[in-house]
Amino acid sequence: MKVLLITLALVASVHDGDTLKLSDGRTVRLQGIDAPELSQPYGKESRDLLAKLTRKKKVLFLSRGKDRYGRTVAEIFVGKKSVNKSMVGRGAAWWFRSFAPTDNQLRRLEDNARKNRIGLWHSANAMAPWEWRKVGERRARIADSLHFH
Repeated sequence: MKVLLITLALVASVHDGDTLKLSDGRTVRLQGIDAPELSQPYGKESRDLLAKLTRKKKVLFLSRGKDRYGRTVAEIFVGKKSVNKSMVGRGAAWWFRSFAPTDNQLRRLEDNARKNRIGLWHSANAMAPWEWRKVGERRARIADSLHFH
């Protein structure tokens, strides 16, 4: 079992709706959620909400480790409020089922946001980021195959 790391830090910048950089240079990926890519619908709105909730604020983060890209994966709190849960509840991110399959709070928050058409759920055609990335990878492979060498 990985050790839980609890740290208080200042958020320096926000990359997108689920990744931020701390003032000490560490990059943090929000645990259990997946926000739209910046190039997909609602991507910029998601990033802007995360920035509004965290930028230049002291955050408490609870981490159990790093992801395959070396980012610290954590649940972020501003005061007593979970930013991860706020992002899902406000329709700015998906519950990332494959990385948090037993998180019933995130499941309920996403279900409620969908039902009430909050944030990205306002669109009937909202595409999960993991599907968006797959489509992008397929497009890149097709484009590469069209180049004559």
